[in-house]
Amino acid sequence: MKFAVGIFLLLSFASARGQEIPQDPVRRFLRTERFQIGGFGDFTTSARLYPAPRDEDPIIRSSYNDFGGFLSFGGDARLILSSSNAIGLTVQPLSMKQVVNNIYGYNTSGEYVGVPVHDGFNLWLFELNGYFSVPIGGDSWDIYLGGGPALYLGKRTLEIGNAEASSTLATAFGIQAAAGVAYRFTDHWGIRWEMKFRSPEFNTTSTFNSAYTEYQGARVSLPPPLSAKMNVNGTDFTLGAFYEF
Repeated sequence: MKFAVGIFLLLSFASARGQEIPQDPVRRFLRTERFQIGGFGDFTTSARLYPAPRDEDPIIRSSYNDFGGFLSFGGDARLILSSSNAIGLTVQPLSMKQVVNNIYGYNTSGEYVGVPVHDGFNLWLFELNGYFSVPIGGDSWDIYLGGGPALYLGKRTLEIGNAEASSTLATAFGIQAAAGVAYRFTDHWGIRWEMKFRSPEFNTTSTFNSAYTEYQGARVSLPPPLSAKMNVNGTDFTLGAFYEF
């Protein structure tokens, strides 16, 4: 469904580009072939990590750790081609880690110790977008649709007690779609709100360098190499500012 939405948006962009009606030369000069550089804060509503996606048991295979909503920050650059069309590049790192479990045992002093298991991910998103502006709202307001292909680079971040696993860096591709509203309050400065639909997903393998670790005197055996699947399945809501020149 998301793929179809993205293709529709890209086709709309190309069609609008070909059917654009010439404007007054002065206004066209002021409105076209300009650049925007912006930064934004992003709230992602959900992310899931599947710790055993290859297990034979369907219940274990479909179980996941839910990270809930989290904040991140990013930046983008846009080239304004006309009063209704633009292209842009978005770069955004996503990072999340939390305690998902505890391994309990006795240390050398006979104390009952809970060894925390931290799990999470680091992800870089690179998105190439085409934008089509809806011709309403006047010169100060810009209501637009956008979408395009994306490149994802990510890996799992797994720790058991004081032991940190080394994880492979995974590469994945996807497509995303967005709807947004921008308001320009001076000739150069503006703010932008955007809602984006995307679902980055990648598989990764994590390996511990030793067979066990010690945490507060408790000795814990470490697992063999682990395969996992990461899926940032939530909707994104962004709020940011941009400078146009």
